[in-house]
Amino acid sequence: MNVLLSRKDTIRFLILSELMVNPECNQRDIAKKLGLTPQAISEHFKEMVSEGFINVVHKGYYEVTRKGEEWMSRNLIDLHLFSEELLKKIYSKTVVAIAKGKIAEGDSVRYWFGDGYIFAEKSAKGNGVALTSAEDGEDVLIKPTGSFEPPEKGEIVIVKVPGVAEGGSRKVDLDSFRELVKSRPTSIVVAIGIEALVTCRKIRVEPIFFGAKDVCIEAAHHGSGVVVACTESMLNDLLRSLIDEGLEFEIKEFVKT
Repeated sequence: MNVLLSRKDTIRFLILSELMVNPECNQRDIAKKLGLTPQAISEHFKEMVSEGFINVVHKGYYEVTRKGEEWMSRNLIDLHLFSEELLKKIYSKTVVAIAKGKIAEGDSVRYWFGDGYIFAEKSAKGNGVALTSAEDGEDVLIKPTGSFEPPEKGEIVIVKVPGVAEGGSRKVDLDSFRELVKSRPTSIVVAIGIEALVTCRKIRVEPIFFGAKDVCIEAAHHGSGVVVACTESMLNDLLRSLIDEGLEFEIKEFVKT
């Protein structure tokens, strides 16, 4: 990154850039654009001619040599990689949220975690600035300007479902299970095991089935509540994973009497 660390290389880079973009420009034009005195720009040109970076076309006018182009190419690649990494770092400091109400670019906004998602609304005493405009319910890009509370872990409620040999879904008190799901309208519902899947469908809920354990863990880490219908034979594996992740849970058993 010498082109950014050395003033001499920075000016050389800018001069070569001007000559490549606008071959008709002369020393005076470049000096004016870069804010340099005629004497200073003349010294830079003399050095670049002697080092083979540029050739004299006629008095005051120059062209970039192959050596100059190769030097530019190397430094442009370095700058590209540097700027690409910098943009990633800058972008990583932004937040994508769901708009609550209409938000215009430049508005002061308050953003927060809720049910596993990040929401934002227009607020004079906010903790961020909107970088894009959005209608209610649309995605909006936020630049944080203040503190932001990370989400608390989501509540995990596990409903144990007997294996099919012990009665499976037929042994579950469906009314109690239905009331549990209704009492947590913002929680996601996942099913682990076929018996658990059928139990959910009997109360007219289509749960997340494939990858259910991973979904449960990720959702809880993001602050979303989760209701897990889990076949008894798969319960120990689920509990080990939740304990390893440091997630708390509650186990319920709705058995018909």
